[in-house]
Amino acid sequence: MKSSAVPGPPGPTSPLAEAADPIGIAPPKLRRRPLLIALGVILIVVGAITSWYVVTIVKDTASVVAALSDIPRGGLIDRSALTVIEIRPDPLLRTVPAAELESLVGQRASADIPAGVIVAPEAVSAELLPAAGQAIVGIALAVNQRPATPPRLRQPITLVALADSAGAETSQYEAVVVAVTQTADGQSVVLDVSVAKEQAAAIARLAADDRIAAYWDAE
Repeated sequence: MKSSAVPGPPGPTSPLAEAADPIGIAPPKLRRRPLLIALGVILIVVGAITSWYVVTIVKDTASVVAALSDIPRGGLIDRSALTVIEIRPDPLLRTVPAAELESLVGQRASADIPAGVIVAPEAVSAELLPAAGQAIVGIALAVNQRPATPPRLRQPITLVALADSAGAETSQYEAVVVAVTQTADGQSVVLDVSVAKEQAAAIARLAADDRIAAYWDAE
């Protein structure tokens, strides 16, 4: 008969082996995830660019006065009708600094100021328009009857009566602009002008017959 070997008792276990693998399972290997690392770098860069952009925008803006509600021409300006907004400064845009907002309260609007519109210095007056001895007349000027650049509010202009078929003598009238409106088609500009009361009827007839032109100094 073949004798079978009886296994002997297990040999002693190394203390270092027990410490390294107390439960007999190999420690997991750490895996790098390049995609997550790249995504984190991108988020950091985007955050830095966004912060720089916001700081730049805030730094380059100016606080100006705007209308919070409609202010009709001739109406008293109340504090509740005004607000402050931030805009990018433009040398061609005439504005009232936010620090001067209180100085507008109690004055009158020399032109209609719709809600949301930036308040121009010329749109505010301490006196009611038209002044004594003056009248307001509306005239529409096509592109061949005026300069390309619209006039400013309260800017003096000269009105020229165009000759009729009978060859009537050309006349000129001095006026002050109190409102400027662009027509929907962009072909004409409608001006409300303050003129001498005794000349208002003649100017109104010329405007109705489309026989009036205007010019003003460019500023």
